Parts: sequence; structure tokens; C-alpha cells
Amino acid sequence: SSGINAEYGVLEHFAAQTLIDPIPLINKSTTILKAVKDLMLQIKESVGNFDCDNGLPEVVMSARKVRGSMDGYLASISPPKDPELCDARLAAMSLAVANLVLVTQNIVTSAPWLQESLVNIEEKIVEVRGYLLQCESEDDDDAIAKV
Repeated sequence: SSGINAEYGVLEHFAAQTLIDPIPLINKSTTILKAVKDLMLQIKESVGNFDCDNGLPEVVMSARKVRGSMDGYLASISPPKDPELCDARLAAMSLAVANLVLVTQNIVTSAPWLQESLVNIEEKIVEVRGYLLQCESEDDDDAIAKV
């Protein structure tokens, strides 16, 4: 009986700490992460034929930053606790992806798909940021109601 109460207390504590409904956030985030992955695969195919003197090291370094920012964002949504942290990590990932596109455009000059992919990813990010803003305002409303 005390074991069940302890487990219930852990679940209750977790529920109190979680400010974001994880299901919509994870579903929306999955589309972003898939789009970023697809973009990185396209970039890999496109720059594979260029030599190192043509800016390839910069593309690789930018891709590593994207990967790091993706990892940071994933950490912030699993489990999601703070809309502001998720939003900040999402913004960092957005900047890293934009930088990767710019660096790649210096090498692959005739690739309109780069800009199209970036716009697609940014649209998905705007949707998630809107959701996070909604969660944040609901949390503020709950805090005001408790006072």
C-alpha cells in the first residue's frame, strides 16, 4: 500500500512539474526533426561532389551545430517542463538550420530547394512556437488563478 502511494506521489509530482501536454508537442516536433533530417541528407548528397577548398568544412561544421541544437531541443521536450526552455532551444535550432542553408548556398549556388526547405522548416517551427506560447500563457493564467 505504501509502495503504491509512493508511486502515485511520484506521478503527481511529475504531473505538477510538466507544464506542457507532451503529445501535441512531440507530434509537431517530429515533423520539424524529420524535415531537418531530410534537408541534411539533401545537403550531403549535393555537397558530396565538391572538394574541401570549396567550403565543405564550413558545411560540416554547420551540420554539427544543427545536430547539437537538435539534441538540445529533444532534451527540452522529453519530458517537456518549461515552454520558455523549449522555445529557446527551438530558436537555437532554427538559427543553426538557417546558418547551414546559408553556408551550403555558398557552395551549391543553383539549389532553390535549399530556400524552399528552409521556409518549410520555419513554418513548422512557427507552429510549434505558437503552441509553446499558448502553453506559456495558460501557465500564467493558472498562476494568476491560484493567487
